Amino acid sequence: MLQTKPFSHEKILLTLKNLDKGARMTLQKLIWVITFMCYCQHVAGLNNVPVVFTVHNLADTIRELINEAATEVNMQRNRQMMENQMKMSPQTMRQETHQSTPSNMMYTFLRRTEDMMIEGAFGKAAEIAITATSKIEERLKRPATSTDILPLFHKFIEPYCPKRHIVCNPLEKYRTADGTCNNLHNPVWGTAITPQPRFLPPKYGDSHNLGHTPRILSVTGDPLPSPRLISNNVHGSGINHPRSKKYTVALTHFGQFIDHDVISTPILIDEGLDQMVCCNGDQPVNRPECFPFFTPPGEFRHTCMEFVRSEAAPTTGCGPGPRHQMNQRTSYLDLSQVYGNNIKAMRELRTMHGGEMQEGAGGLLPDGPPNQDCVEGQVCFRAGDHRHSDAPTLNVIHVLFLREHNRIARELQKINPHWGDEKIYQETKKILDGMYQHIIYNEYLPAILGEEIVTKYGIRSTPKGYNNVYDPKVDGSTRNVFAAAVFRMGHTQIETFVGFMTPDYANGGQTPVVDEFFNTRLIRNNHMYGVDGIARWMCTMFQGAPDSFITHAVKDRLFETEPGNGFDLPALNMQRARDHGIAPYNKWREFCGLKPALHFGVAPMGLIDHDPRSAKALQMSYSHPNDIDIFPGALSEIPMPGSLLGPTFQCLFSLQFLNYKVGDRFYYENDFKHTGFTPGQLNTIKQQTLSSLFIRNMQMSRIQHNAFVSPLSGPQRLGPEMFPNLDLNFWREIIIHKKK
Repeated sequence: MLQTKPFSHEKILLTLKNLDKGARMTLQKLIWVITFMCYCQHVAGLNNVPVVFTVHNLADTIRELINEAATEVNMQRNRQMMENQMKMSPQTMRQETHQSTPSNMMYTFLRRTEDMMIEGAFGKAAEIAITATSKIEERLKRPATSTDILPLFHKFIEPYCPKRHIVCNPLEKYRTADGTCNNLHNPVWGTAITPQPRFLPPKYGDSHNLGHTPRILSVTGDPLPSPRLISNNVHGSGINHPRSKKYTVALTHFGQFIDHDVISTPILIDEGLDQMVCCNGDQPVNRPECFPFFTPPGEFRHTCMEFVRSEAAPTTGCGPGPRHQMNQRTSYLDLSQVYGNNIKAMRELRTMHGGEMQEGAGGLLPDGPPNQDCVEGQVCFRAGDHRHSDAPTLNVIHVLFLREHNRIARELQKINPHWGDEKIYQETKKILDGMYQHIIYNEYLPAILGEEIVTKYGIRSTPKGYNNVYDPKVDGSTRNVFAAAVFRMGHTQIETFVGFMTPDYANGGQTPVVDEFFNTRLIRNNHMYGVDGIARWMCTMFQGAPDSFITHAVKDRLFETEPGNGFDLPALNMQRARDHGIAPYNKWREFCGLKPALHFGVAPMGLIDHDPRSAKALQMSYSHPNDIDIFPGALSEIPMPGSLLGPTFQCLFSLQFLNYKVGDRFYYENDFKHTGFTPGQLNTIKQQTLSSLFIRNMQMSRIQHNAFVSPLSGPQRLGPEMFPNLDLNFWREIIIHKKK
């Protein structure tokens, strides 16, 4: 700021005497005006009253502050790039990135997967908008969303805001690759590379609640406890993790499969390099992109646990407001994890012949670039989502849907030989997506939520026929709290081992899951494990019990390659929610119409949906009930009758999946002329189950009717004749040749 020395009273009088009468009067009036404005500005500053600007000055001020924000963000990114290039050559960086270390596996899981330049441009635009919002509110002492400021903000931020050019065809029969134009009134809703909207406003740690600082403070003003301390108290289970008495491992990883369809939140990266380092041994690195946390001495190799903040995403038009996180996948239940969510990715996975997709040897996923999405020294796979090999059990579900796609495509080619590659591909994709949605709403959600809830809220599909549920006013986008906390409830179900069964369902062996993260060896080993052997094991063995305990394999050893160098998954979940500004547990209780806890006991007005052990664990962790993070608070609730979830997660889970259904114009039950199925097509889809897919596409001679309910709990395994075929004759197209 320009600094000037004040004039003395004597100098002002001397100056006035040397002027003629007219000039002297003009100057005196000017001095009075300036003095009055200074006084007003001083009083406004003392009383936190907004400073009044003329329209002209307001526009100049907003333009100046937005340009300042853009300069700051660009300088920070350029400085970061130069520092990194000085520290490490690109060749060295590539070599280190391809080593199988926990940090590299974490980066593989959370990396940008779409066009790096596009995501980077959107991320930078979001940072500029957030920084500009902060500057404007600091200078003008009022919200940047004020009616006189908002249009000027949009005007001057436009040069820094990436454009989306979307043209929708309301008669289009099939989904777009990236989810655009699902909602014809709001064509960006639910699309890839967009912000994750919220059910509740964020709770960040900076003075303007914009997200420069994550949620870090207790309501007492002290720092929130380390997520690792909470994880030890609330989620520790020792070596023996309790198991379900009903549901199979298949339920866990089908849930993970859905998760990878509707959400992928990329983390910030070093410009010019790849992954970011946030811990220097035991010491945290001081940089705005980092949010590492403390771990007690002796539990890990270092007391600083790496954590990089999520990439920001701008709202439509890059408007002012708090930090929102990016979703790089489509939010719709459209099997984007199988097909990809842009045209380029889709084409790279197709054979471009007969509507089929590429398969690898033995009907596995096609081979991908070495070292990109798997551990060092192995041949990786390719799929619509880069996390396909996070666990062998997840890879099995990917293979299952790939095989079913190609099976349907080959049958359609026989039934309609006049159809071209594109027609067969799109129709097959549409059929498989319908089956996938049917399995979610009639098998998966009843297991997770319970029969009472799916019936009460109309979540389950109708047994036959259409059910028009689409509401164009509903945004089907994945909400931030669902991605950062709620759908992570499956982490309590993760098993400690991965096993396989022989064709006659005898146990063949098992291996620790900590050895198999991003490891493709079991999938490729047809002599012992292989997709078929693992599939038989998944559809038989019990998953983890629905409680707050999380297996030490991911609580203490996530992505571990050497003793002590792993991560703590539930602690990362808590830190991610704080990074995203997710409101604490009590706020979500109120949102769901439940009573917040005013004390740590289980008596009325307290933690009434917890057992005494869980309530005590939370009391050991937090200073006040209003500090409780949503993940440990809701996950440690007593499950509702017939459900795997307590009331808070049950509420949020139900609401999100209702939005997926009601906010999707292409939802399979809708009776829409251009996008829907015929009655015959819809009813044959409604006869399919996940077990139908398994018995058709895996070497399984028998399977129980519901793949999610273990035969060890009672259901009999059935032969293939007990599962209705998908009758593709309903897709037969009759061509009538007119006589000449």
